[in-house]
Amino acid sequence: MKERRIVAGVIGAGRIGKMHAENLSRHFPGVFLKAVAEHRLDRRWAREWNIPTAATREAVVLEDPEIEAVVIAASTPAHLDLVTAAARAGKHVFCEKPLGFHEARILETAALLEAAGRILQVGFNRRFDPDTRRLAERLRAGEIGEAQMVTIVNRDPRRPPLDFVKASGGLFMDFAVHDFDMVRFLTGEEVVEVYAAGGALIDPAIGAAGDVDTALITLRLTSGAFALVDNSRETHYGYDQRIEVYGTEGSLRMENRRPTAVVAETGRHLTYDRPYHSYVERYRESYVAQLEAFFRCVREGEAAAVSGTDAAAAVAVARAARSSWEQKAPVALGSGRSAR
Repeated sequence: MKERRIVAGVIGAGRIGKMHAENLSRHFPGVFLKAVAEHRLDRRWAREWNIPTAATREAVVLEDPEIEAVVIAASTPAHLDLVTAAARAGKHVFCEKPLGFHEARILETAALLEAAGRILQVGFNRRFDPDTRRLAERLRAGEIGEAQMVTIVNRDPRRPPLDFVKASGGLFMDFAVHDFDMVRFLTGEEVVEVYAAGGALIDPAIGAAGDVDTALITLRLTSGAFALVDNSRETHYGYDQRIEVYGTEGSLRMENRRPTAVVAETGRHLTYDRPYHSYVERYRESYVAQLEAFFRCVREGEAAAVSGTDAAAAVAVARAARSSWEQKAPVALGSGRSAR
């Protein structure tokens, strides 16, 4: 049976917005990408990808009655306003993370879409990564008993531009928020307490901007289990993405993905490929899979795989982590105050 064609638009065509638009063009024969809006539009790129309408105004996407679904990949401070505008225009919405900086407004916006009978899915793409999903399946099957400790390593190859750091909400909100969502996804538990330590060990300008580039974040979960998140803005050796879940009967690990699995061992050296250099390469499959899930929900009326509630929960942890770092003390979720 032939799929019903969905007409879509993309708002935001920076690096990740371009990637979403290109994925729609490459991998989604049942989706027609009609329009892209971006304030600093790369018109040459739009022509190369044969996008029928490319403009600098979001209204081109939001006011088109033919466009049923919108992918929002604009800068983080604009997310909630754009999601709200799309909801009022009757569109289904996929929005990049974080959905916003405050959980209360995230939940209000999600309720607006629900009341309108529209889908809202949030871009926590790592839930759709094949390795992560396999680890989660084996954990939930009880292979290692009850989880006691989750350790997540999330380190970027190169620090982002300072302007991005200032606008994004910082390391806890923009970067570690993926890890907070992953802890919830893997364990099925909520975070009840956060202790975050961090510093600007890579670039003093990041510290001067009021943020950190290196952090260790300890989370206590509802069961009493722990999670440890290890973040860095710059490795120089690649995109370092590892997970270990230690349980009552053993452990499960997800190692780095590399361009090839070839290992050379000689009397002089042992060599293998470095990890992939960027999130686009490492999580290529997951970016396609999350949009497949979104458009399936649009066609079939299913609930989104990553909801506004998920987005709000991860942001609540991020805000608590920031408070903990500022106070140099543990913070209980929902209190904003030291847990001591």
